[in-house]
Amino acid sequence: TGMDLSILLGGAALPEGITLAEYAHRGAYPLLMTAMLAGAFALAARPFMESHRALRPLVLIWLAQNALLGITAYMRLDLYVESFGLTYLRVHSMIWMALVIAGLLLAAWQILRARSNLWLMLRCAALGIATLYAACFVNFAGLIAYQNLTRETANQTDWYYICTLGPMAAKAVHLAQKERPEIHPPSGYADCWPNLNDLHGAQNWREWGF
Repeated sequence: TGMDLSILLGGAALPEGITLAEYAHRGAYPLLMTAMLAGAFALAARPFMESHRALRPLVLIWLAQNALLGITAYMRLDLYVESFGLTYLRVHSMIWMALVIAGLLLAAWQILRARSNLWLMLRCAALGIATLYAACFVNFAGLIAYQNLTRETANQTDWYYICTLGPMAAKAVHLAQKERPEIHPPSGYADCWPNLNDLHGAQNWREWGF
């Protein structure tokens, strides 16, 4: 974790022979699995905390360490997105990482307040359902297109992927072009977003915002 923080926050160089993409792939998803296993371990240790007084502070330290692990995994993925762009998989991964971190923090609160495992499971389920419901109001295609077109390395944009996002991305492409007039889709991509230059407001229900 200390090495991660020195790279992500301190500006330290990557290990020799490791690219930014490899650093993100090696870290983001395996570290997240480790954090999830930590949560399962905390649940398994819960019945023994009354008989072993030293177990509670040790498990709290364990959960804090793994929550920090989840945060550094998120930061690795964010670093990768800044360099290579956003995709549906990366958006979903970021949401999942946030849920895992929140679950670990709930587990720590459960231990501090001596709540049951059922208390924790109900709140984790409620958190998951609330996240799914909130996601219904987010235009992820537009979010992905806008982020990819307005980031600093937008000159390396994968226009083919943005084209596959479909009509839901049209408004975001229009807004990105207004913010950065130098952005123009390559030839052959004009049919991805019909009437893009004439898009003035929500003329189609697919372009409606919240």
